[in-house]
Amino acid sequence: MIEGTSFAVSTNESRIVHTGSLFEITDKDMTVVSVDGFRLAMRKEKIEKLEGGAFSFVAPGTALNEVEKICAETDDVITIILGSRHVQFMTSGTMLICRRLEGDFLDYRNAIPRKNSISIMAETKALMDSIDRVSVVISDKLKSPVRCVFGEGQISLSAKTGNGDSKDVCKMEGDGQGLEIGFNNRYLMDALRYVSAEKIKIELNSSISPCIIVPTEGEENFLYMVLPVRLKANA
Repeated sequence: MIEGTSFAVSTNESRIVHTGSLFEITDKDMTVVSVDGFRLAMRKEKIEKLEGGAFSFVAPGTALNEVEKICAETDDVITIILGSRHVQFMTSGTMLICRRLEGDFLDYRNAIPRKNSISIMAETKALMDSIDRVSVVISDKLKSPVRCVFGEGQISLSAKTGNGDSKDVCKMEGDGQGLEIGFNNRYLMDALRYVSAEKIKIELNSSISPCIIVPTEGEENFLYMVLPVRLKANA
């Protein structure tokens, strides 16, 4: 869960609370949310047991990187214990204590648009491959959004920098009504890399509205939202 959301943790310390991930734990499941102002990642999983009632907290991203390493090294159940200022992650052989981040975390439920007029489906790997091929002209010094045109049955992708022009086409299911929208290539790739599904659903509204990416099966378990990049005319 941490790996599937921590990539979207903010590095901007002007909003300290967003340099961590929000944990919401109920008697049924645990939801983890990360946001950096340009994208949002949310993952939800069932829990084994809850004692003392529902609770929530924000843990620093740096500490969660260590928790992720602990989880990767054991099959033990992870126990989370909440204190007034700290939170404890514990397995049978390891314990990590970190401070809680204070502040108002984004009201993510109201920030995520789910009544979107356009809904298409695509193979995850095929779309990743298309983005990868188009991104060959993009570098740290020569940046450019990936221009996506959602047509009928296909997505036309392109990018243009001083390194040259690149174009590719990815098959999809549905009609994107010719919507043209720009995205940061890395933000799109991150979502597809962590969605853990062979097929995804992409929900769109307009060229300036957030894009929602969910798996076609089990969409209640993972959601990714990314803001579009404004495209230059005739670029």
